[in-house]
Amino acid sequence: MDNKNKQPRIFIGVPVSDSGAMNAYTAHAIGAAIISADGLVADFILRQSCDIVSNRTYLVNAALATDATHLLFIDCDMTFPHDIIKTLLAHKKEIVGVEYNMRKFPLEGVQKPLTEASKTELYKAKFAGMGVMLIDLSIFRDPKFGIDKDGKQSAWFNFGRDSQGQLVYGEDGWFCNVARDAGYDTWVDPLPRIGHLGLYSF
Repeated sequence: MDNKNKQPRIFIGVPVSDSGAMNAYTAHAIGAAIISADGLVADFILRQSCDIVSNRTYLVNAALATDATHLLFIDCDMTFPHDIIKTLLAHKKEIVGVEYNMRKFPLEGVQKPLTEASKTELYKAKFAGMGVMLIDLSIFRDPKFGIDKDGKQSAWFNFGRDSQGQLVYGEDGWFCNVARDAGYDTWVDPLPRIGHLGLYSF
Protein backbone atom coordinates (compact mmCIF):
# COMPACT_ATOMS: atom_id res chain seq x y z
CA MET A 1 0.00 0.00 0.00
CA ASP A 2 1.34 3.42 -1.01
CA ASN A 3 1.66 5.85 1.89
CA LYS A 4 2.33 8.98 -0.18
CA ASN A 5 -1.23 10.28 0.03
CA LYS A 6 -1.90 9.29 3.63
CA GLN A 7 -1.51 11.46 6.71
CA PRO A 8 1.95 10.55 8.05
CA ARG A 9 2.07 8.49 11.23
CA ILE A 10 5.53 7.90 12.64
CA PHE A 11 6.62 4.83 14.57
CA ILE A 12 9.87 5.52 16.43
CA GLY A 13 11.97 2.39 16.93
CA VAL A 14 15.06 2.37 19.12
CA PRO A 15 17.34 -0.69 19.10
CA VAL A 16 19.13 -1.01 22.43
CA SER A 17 22.02 -3.33 23.29
CA ASP A 18 21.76 -5.92 26.05
CA SER A 19 23.22 -3.40 28.50
CA GLY A 20 19.91 -1.55 28.19
CA ALA A 21 21.66 1.81 28.23
CA MET A 22 20.33 4.84 26.40
CA ASN A 23 22.25 8.10 26.48
CA ALA A 24 20.38 10.79 28.38
CA TYR A 25 20.95 13.27 25.55
CA THR A 26 19.35 10.81 23.12
CA ALA A 27 16.33 10.40 25.40
CA HIS A 28 15.99 14.18 25.59
CA ALA A 29 16.31 14.53 21.79
CA ILE A 30 13.61 11.91 21.21
CA GLY A 31 11.26 13.62 23.66
CA ALA A 32 11.82 16.99 22.00
CA ALA A 33 11.25 15.44 18.56
CA ILE A 34 7.95 13.88 19.65
CA ILE A 35 6.72 17.22 21.02
CA SER A 36 7.82 19.08 17.87
CA ALA A 37 6.08 16.55 15.60
CA ASP A 38 2.66 17.88 16.68
CA GLY A 39 0.89 14.55 17.03
CA LEU A 40 2.49 12.73 14.08
CA VAL A 41 4.11 10.09 16.30
CA ALA A 42 1.95 6.96 16.51
CA ASP A 43 4.18 4.93 18.83
CA PHE A 44 7.65 4.77 20.34
CA ILE A 45 9.24 1.53 21.50
CA LEU A 46 12.64 0.16 22.44
CA ARG A 47 13.86 -3.31 21.55
CA GLN A 48 16.63 -4.65 23.78
CA SER A 49 18.94 -7.42 22.59
CA CYS A 50 22.63 -8.06 21.94
CA ASP A 51 21.71 -8.69 18.26
CA ILE A 52 21.20 -5.49 16.26
CA VAL A 53 19.87 -7.46 13.27
CA SER A 54 17.04 -9.04 15.26
CA ASN A 55 16.41 -5.69 16.98
CA ARG A 56 15.85 -3.88 13.70
CA THR A 57 13.79 -6.73 12.23
CA TYR A 58 11.57 -6.82 15.32
CA LEU A 59 11.03 -3.06 15.16
CA VAL A 60 10.04 -3.17 11.48
CA ASN A 61 7.50 -5.93 12.15
CA ALA A 62 6.16 -4.07 15.18
CA ALA A 63 5.71 -0.93 13.08
CA LEU A 64 3.99 -2.88 10.29
CA ALA A 65 1.44 -4.14 12.83
CA THR A 66 0.28 -0.57 13.53
CA ASP A 67 -1.34 2.15 11.43
CA ALA A 68 2.02 3.91 11.05
CA THR A 69 3.15 5.04 7.63
CA HIS A 70 6.83 5.49 8.49
CA LEU A 71 9.44 4.01 10.78
CA LEU A 72 12.02 6.34 12.28
CA PHE A 73 15.05 4.41 13.49
CA ILE A 74 16.96 6.21 16.22
CA ASP A 75 19.96 4.56 17.82
CA CYS A 76 20.42 4.96 21.56
CA ASP A 77 23.60 7.06 21.16
CA MET A 78 22.45 9.84 18.81
CA THR A 79 21.59 13.52 19.16
CA PHE A 80 19.74 15.56 16.55
CA PRO A 81 17.62 18.72 16.10
CA HIS A 82 14.15 18.72 17.67
CA ASP A 83 12.45 19.20 14.27
CA ILE A 84 14.05 16.06 12.76
CA ILE A 85 10.73 14.30 12.03
CA LYS A 86 9.15 17.09 10.00
CA THR A 87 12.47 17.83 8.29
CA LEU A 88 12.94 14.26 7.05
CA LEU A 89 9.25 13.82 6.17
CA ALA A 90 9.34 16.95 4.01
CA HIS A 91 11.72 15.25 1.57
CA LYS A 92 9.01 12.71 0.61
CA LYS A 93 11.57 9.95 0.05
CA GLU A 94 11.16 6.27 0.88
CA ILE A 95 14.52 6.17 2.68
CA VAL A 96 16.29 9.21 4.07
CA GLY A 97 19.09 9.33 6.62
CA VAL A 98 21.49 11.94 7.93
CA GLU A 99 25.24 12.51 8.01
CA TYR A 100 27.17 11.51 11.10
CA ASN A 101 30.56 10.08 12.00
CA MET A 102 31.70 6.72 13.25
CA ARG A 103 32.95 6.77 16.82
CA LYS A 104 36.63 6.64 15.97
CA PHE A 105 39.60 8.69 14.85
CA PRO A 106 40.30 9.92 12.30
CA LEU A 107 36.68 10.97 11.87
CA GLU A 108 34.90 9.11 9.11
CA GLY A 109 31.29 9.38 7.98
CA VAL A 110 28.98 6.38 8.10
CA GLN A 111 27.50 7.30 4.70
CA LYS A 112 28.94 6.60 1.26
CA PRO A 113 27.70 9.10 -1.37
CA LEU A 114 27.09 7.88 -4.92
CA THR A 115 28.41 11.18 -6.25
CA GLU A 116 30.02 14.18 -4.59
CA ALA A 117 28.09 14.91 -1.41
CA SER A 118 26.36 18.25 -1.08
CA LYS A 119 26.95 20.31 2.05
CA THR A 120 23.44 21.79 1.90
CA GLU A 121 21.19 19.64 -0.32
CA LEU A 122 19.79 16.13 -0.17
CA TYR A 123 22.00 13.64 -2.04
CA LYS A 124 21.91 9.96 -3.01
CA ALA A 125 24.11 7.49 -1.19
CA LYS A 126 25.20 3.92 -1.76
CA PHE A 127 24.46 3.43 1.90
CA ALA A 128 23.91 5.45 5.05
CA GLY A 129 23.92 4.75 8.77
CA MET A 130 20.64 3.93 10.47
CA GLY A 131 21.44 5.95 13.59
CA VAL A 132 18.73 8.37 12.41
CA MET A 133 16.83 7.12 9.37
CA LEU A 134 13.21 7.59 8.23
CA ILE A 135 11.76 4.74 6.17
CA ASP A 136 8.41 4.57 4.40
CA LEU A 137 6.89 1.31 5.66
CA SER A 138 5.26 0.60 2.31
CA ILE A 139 8.59 -0.63 0.93
CA PHE A 140 8.46 -3.65 3.26
CA ARG A 141 5.11 -4.59 1.71
CA ASP A 142 6.54 -4.44 -1.80
CA PRO A 143 6.73 -8.04 -3.13
CA LYS A 144 10.13 -7.37 -4.69
CA PHE A 145 11.66 -5.95 -1.50
CA GLY A 146 14.03 -8.49 0.02
CA ILE A 147 14.37 -10.55 -3.16
CA ASP A 148 18.01 -10.84 -4.30
CA LYS A 149 19.35 -10.87 -7.87
CA ASP A 150 18.92 -14.66 -8.01
CA GLY A 151 15.26 -14.40 -7.04
CA LYS A 152 15.81 -15.71 -3.51
CA GLN A 153 14.43 -14.20 -0.33
CA SER A 154 17.03 -12.11 1.47
CA ALA A 155 16.98 -10.81 5.04
CA TRP A 156 16.15 -7.13 5.44
CA PHE A 157 19.17 -6.73 7.73
CA ASN A 158 22.40 -8.68 8.00
CA PHE A 159 26.18 -8.23 8.04
CA GLY A 160 28.26 -8.26 4.86
CA ARG A 161 31.60 -10.08 5.17
CA ASP A 162 34.39 -10.88 2.73
CA SER A 163 35.85 -14.34 2.03
CA GLN A 164 38.12 -13.98 5.08
CA GLY A 165 35.21 -13.20 7.39
CA GLN A 166 36.11 -9.53 7.73
CA LEU A 167 33.22 -7.10 8.13
CA VAL A 168 32.63 -5.18 4.90
CA TYR A 169 29.47 -3.37 5.95
CA GLY A 170 26.99 -3.46 8.78
CA GLU A 171 23.29 -4.18 8.89
CA ASP A 172 22.52 -0.64 7.71
CA GLY A 173 24.65 -1.04 4.58
CA TRP A 174 23.01 -4.42 3.99
CA PHE A 175 19.56 -2.83 4.21
CA CYS A 176 20.50 -0.11 1.71
CA ASN A 177 21.73 -2.79 -0.72
CA VAL A 178 18.47 -4.74 -0.36
CA ALA A 179 16.53 -1.52 -0.98
CA ARG A 180 18.58 -0.66 -4.05
CA ASP A 181 18.00 -4.15 -5.49
CA ALA A 182 14.26 -3.48 -5.12
CA GLY A 183 14.54 -0.11 -6.89
CA TYR A 184 14.64 2.22 -3.87
CA ASP A 185 17.24 4.93 -3.42
CA THR A 186 18.85 5.90 -0.15
CA TRP A 187 19.04 9.66 0.41
CA VAL A 188 21.05 11.65 2.92
CA ASP A 189 20.25 15.06 4.38
CA PRO A 190 23.49 16.84 5.43
CA LEU A 191 21.86 18.36 8.49
CA PRO A 192 24.10 20.08 11.01
CA ARG A 193 24.11 19.22 14.71
CA ILE A 194 23.89 15.43 14.39
CA GLY A 195 25.96 13.79 17.11
CA HIS A 196 27.14 10.20 17.56
CA LEU A 197 27.77 9.95 21.27
CA GLY A 198 30.72 8.23 22.89
CA LEU A 199 33.35 9.79 25.12
CA TYR A 200 32.11 12.94 23.41
CA SER A 201 29.93 13.78 20.40
CA PHE A 202 31.74 12.53 17.28
